[in-house]
Amino acid sequence: MKPVIFILTVLCCPLFSFCQDITGLWKGTMYNDSTQQTLEYEIVISKVKGKYTGYSHTAYYAGNTKYYGIKKLSVRIAKDGKIVMQDAKWLENNYPGEQSKHVIQLNVLDLAKNGEEFNMNGLFVTNRSRAYNSLTGRMSIKKVNPLVVQSELIKYLQINNTDENLTAVK
Repeated sequence: MKPVIFILTVLCCPLFSFCQDITGLWKGTMYNDSTQQTLEYEIVISKVKGKYTGYSHTAYYAGNTKYYGIKKLSVRIAKDGKIVMQDAKWLENNYPGEQSKHVIQLNVLDLAKNGEEFNMNGLFVTNRSRAYNSLTGRMSIKKVNPLVVQSELIKYLQINNTDENLTAVK
């Protein structure tokens, strides 16, 4: 009997990642390999009718000025259990200079649970455009309670009523 339970456990382990709830507020950092700069990064993910959607907020300081960008994301769980997020649309930014609308960021993250804490860690890459080279880096974010942690992204979404499908953040 024990070998049967062991085999079932091994076969079902990849399915556990599909059962994890990735909705909510995630905060952390992303490290850009090219600029060697660490940026603040937060994501809100919601699920409506079985489909994930998300928003991201990236911020960094240059001198005393805080620059930020807010984007809508497409979010999915790949067959191997990785969380895949891709830029869908720029919503707002205050970056210096004109931003290329053709640069898209792709995040491929692993979901892990450490005690009661959920983390997503992995790599990001941007595509190359005429004006910009491809960028690579890594990110580390953890699920946080929006009632305890302040979020500039949630403030933006509440003020701008960005998406009627954005459900309450757990």
